[in-house]
Parts: sequence; structure tokens; C-alpha cells
Amino acid sequence: MKKPRLALIGATGIVGRTTLDVFKEWNTPLAELRLFSSSDSSGTVIEFRGKQLLVEELVDIPQDVDTAILATSSKLSELWAPKLKHAGITVIDHSSRFRMQDDVPLVIPEINADTLKNHHGLIANPNCSASVILLPLFGLHRRFGIEQIVVSTYQSVSGAGKAAIEELEQQLADKSAKPSVFPVPIAGNVIPRIGSFNKEGVSGEEEKIGDEIRKILRAPEIHVLSTTVRVPVFVGHSASVTVRIAERASIEEIYDSLTGIAGLVFEQNHFRTPLEIAGKQEVFVSRIRQDGSHPEWIQFWVVGDNLRKGAASNAVQILQELFS
Repeated sequence: MKKPRLALIGATGIVGRTTLDVFKEWNTPLAELRLFSSSDSSGTVIEFRGKQLLVEELVDIPQDVDTAILATSSKLSELWAPKLKHAGITVIDHSSRFRMQDDVPLVIPEINADTLKNHHGLIANPNCSASVILLPLFGLHRRFGIEQIVVSTYQSVSGAGKAAIEELEQQLADKSAKPSVFPVPIAGNVIPRIGSFNKEGVSGEEEKIGDEIRKILRAPEIHVLSTTVRVPVFVGHSASVTVRIAERASIEEIYDSLTGIAGLVFEQNHFRTPLEIAGKQEVFVSRIRQDGSHPEWIQFWVVGDNLRKGAASNAVQILQELFS
């Protein structure tokens, strides 16, 4: 792998910090690493590979980098991604701002790394729930074709950032602590809303899941229905997924379609929970069931670390693909 000169923008946030952890664990070659954040966090010093790196405020285009990872809000990505791209810096963007643009690849390397050939300077990292769900869907779709998907997600608070983690901690310690990140208390509760509702009552997160599944699988005909739920878990997104496949198959053939996929661990008789997979790169799928009366309908349970495969490590994989 060639060594990129990288700017990590949003370095002090939870995804930025996880990105640095992944760099260390994977020993990712970097010719240069500069860290940027908002003015609130600039001036922070972060230890990385024996060096003390100063976190800078992003006020101008950095002149000595060729790639940038944006672990920022959609609003900041909208502001900075075009400027960085125009300056000749290849951007890997975590936000949802550019994901559905036709000329922007939306990439999970195990599924569609080939789309990086036409990135035009801007690459989108997928939604954290879609990233977890898509690996088993990819296995089923390439083997049998998928017609319909019904998914219910159980998403950890870390998907809403550091402040959401702190809010759950506060409410666990003090039941009277008031919510500010979420509309109602999250401790001891579940919230069936992630993002704003549109006029049909569909949340922003539910729209993202359907749109991104279709784009990454290159299957605009798939019908997706989703319900997204925030749960009082610190790290790890889970989902119960029901799929209608286009071609009938035996349960053994279905099992076989989920084996041998990089990054996917298939364990039929051992289900995983968010608590035990936190910090792991892999996505874990289990509890494969086939409807006896309608064998074209398949159900499964899937769980993955939303900060890893759902965000930071997927972006690092994209970086590795670009410089391999």
C-alpha cells in the first residue's frame, strides 16, 4: 500500500477517535497525518504512534495532504467537501450529504470496491445501519436475487455521537436526568424514531436504509420497508431482517450463500449481541430461518459495531483500496 498524506477532520469526535484506533491496530501506512476539529476542540493534543499530534482548527484548505476523511456533520461536509475536492484532495465523507448523488460512489469494499474507479474526488461512507445489514444481503442477492426487504433496527446511542453516550450514562446514574439529545429518556427505554419524520411518517434513517441498500446492491427494484429504533446500548447496531428472494432455495443453499464473504461471520447456532461484538470489525449473522409455507421468505439476525464497520473501519478500508 502507498502511503497517503491524510487529513482527519473531526478527529476528536467518537468516529474520529475510533479511526485513530483502527489506524493503530491495522498499522495503516501513512506518510503524513494531520488532525482537525472545530474551534471547541482545537488545541487538543492526541498521542499517535509515539508522537504528540496537535489538533488544528480547520480554517483553510491544508496544502500538504492528498486525502481527507470527513467525520463531520452533513452541514460541515457540504461546506468543506467541495472545497477539498476542488483543491485536488480526495475526500472520504462519513455524512449523508452526498451519498445519493449519481457521481459519488457509496462504498462497502467487500461489495462494490470496483465503483472506486470512478470516484471523481469524492467517496461516501454508508449509513451505519445499512453497513451492518448489507453484507448478508449481498450474499443472498448475488446468489438468489432479492425482491423485498423488511428490516427492524436496534441502534445504539453511539450512532448519535458522544453527547448521546453521555446522556445515557447520566440517565443510568440519575433517573431524573432530563433528555436533550433524544426526545424522551433513553435509559430503560426504546425510541422508534431516528431522524425527522416526513409527511408519510417515515423517518430520515428509514429513508437512508432503503436508498443506500438499493444503491450499493445496484438493485433499484428492491422494495425496502424499515423501522429504526434507538435502544439503550452504548455500542453496536442490531437488526432483524426479513427478505423475499426471487429464486427458491433450500436452507443449505441459503447457508452456503452466507459463507466465504469477507468481513461476515455466519454462526447459525450462536447469536451475537452488541455487548460482545463491540470493538470488532466483523459483522455477525445468525438465526437464519426459512418460512416453511413460503420458502422464498428468509429471516435472520445481524449485529455489528456501528463505530467500526458502520463508520471508521469501513472508511479506512476505502482508504486502503485507494492506495493499494
